[in-house]
Amino acid sequence: MNSVATIETEVIRMGDVGVIIDTVDANLAEGQTEQAERAVIILKEIFTARYGALRRRLHGEVV
Repeated sequence: MNSVATIETEVIRMGDVGVIIDTVDANLAEGQTEQAERAVIILKEIFTARYGALRRRLHGEVV
C-alpha cells in the first residue's frame, strides 16, 4: 500500500474517536454519568492508539 493510502486509512480510523465523543455527549445529556465515564476511558484508549498509528505513518515508521 502506498504512503498516501496508508495515511488516508489512519485518518479514516480516527473517525472512531468522533463516534466515542458523540457517545460521551449523549450520555452526559441523558444524565448517564457512569456510562459517560466509561466512554471517556475508551475514548482515551482509542485516541492514543489511533493518533499514535497516524503519527507513525506520517513519519514513515512501520506500524
